[in-house]
Amino acid sequence: MKIGLCLAYKGVNYGMLLQAFATQRMIEKMGYETEIIDYKRVGYKHIRMTPWLPVYFVTELVKQKKKKKETPVLDGIHQANVDERKRVSNLFIENYLLNRVKCNGIIELEKYTRETFNGVLVGSDQIWPPDSAFGNFTTLRFAPDSLNKISYATSLGVSKYPFYCKSSAAQYWKRINHISVREEQGRKIINDICDVPVQVVLDPTYLFTKDEWKELIPEERLINEKYILCYFLGATQEHKKLARVYADKQGIKLVTILSTESVSPIDTSFADEVITGYGPDKFINLIRGAEGIMTDSFHGLAFSVINNKQFYVFYRTKVGSHNSRNTRIDNILNTLTLQERLVLDDADVSDFDLNTIDYDRVNQIIAKEREKSLKYLRDALKDCK
Repeated sequence: MKIGLCLAYKGVNYGMLLQAFATQRMIEKMGYETEIIDYKRVGYKHIRMTPWLPVYFVTELVKQKKKKKETPVLDGIHQANVDERKRVSNLFIENYLLNRVKCNGIIELEKYTRETFNGVLVGSDQIWPPDSAFGNFTTLRFAPDSLNKISYATSLGVSKYPFYCKSSAAQYWKRINHISVREEQGRKIINDICDVPVQVVLDPTYLFTKDEWKELIPEERLINEKYILCYFLGATQEHKKLARVYADKQGIKLVTILSTESVSPIDTSFADEVITGYGPDKFINLIRGAEGIMTDSFHGLAFSVINNKQFYVFYRTKVGSHNSRNTRIDNILNTLTLQERLVLDDADVSDFDLNTIDYDRVNQIIAKEREKSLKYLRDALKDCK
């Protein structure tokens, strides 16, 4: 049995690369062959024509112009960090993401799928944003009706879908045989638009235990001193200042991983050591070696929990923001009943919960959720013929 995988993996984001790796490894562990489809758009045949398409194009044009204005100018250290992260991320892809097959254009993709796969799977990460409704790849529209189509822990990445995407989204969701999402909000969006079964499952990184991750990526001590690790993707200076105050009160070294997604004036000055150019394997080992973690990243939180670390998590965008992706943080904190580890924008260090996380309890919750998620995946894959 061979499964075609439609995964987000092109880039330097640690979480994106590691969730793709975990997805492929778990499906292969279950006894299936996999190929990661490296799809390249050719022309406009990848776009689904609908009456709402002009509205989508205008909206996207406005968004792209705004994004271009907000894109920060990188100084020397930030640019060098981005360049090196690209290099080490490409090495990770070559060494860890196996059996990648190129398909250029939708016609080639459709033909290859018919001739090769017993099923196709899309997931995880944020690859069902509203604009995905007009495409043919992550929606699995390229797969014939007869082929088993699965989504695993796919994230919509938004709190709601705009009106002009709903009919196209409903059309492709109804064709997918097994739908699972990463957040409860994703299930709500889908069920508000169309009547299809949707299951909420764990992000694929949680499907492996702490010890299993050590087998996948060997443990390595990267910093000999005790330290608090910061992994902030956002540019909010207040979060970094809070981390500095907390580390000083604890009398411990503060280490930060320099973001490739934002720039703030204190990025290279608030911590005692600035990490640049590390790949996903070293990211995991920095978390393993830390006394505690401060992060605004979903996967920074995930690997803190997997490795049973004390952590504090921040929202990357302000509460109520139109582009907020905070629900994914809320969802996992609620599942693990760790809401007290969330640090809100108006907090100071005195508000931090200094109690040690009860990981005996948390690990029991994860074990139950992991088994439910694995059962969903096993059952969905069984329908591949």
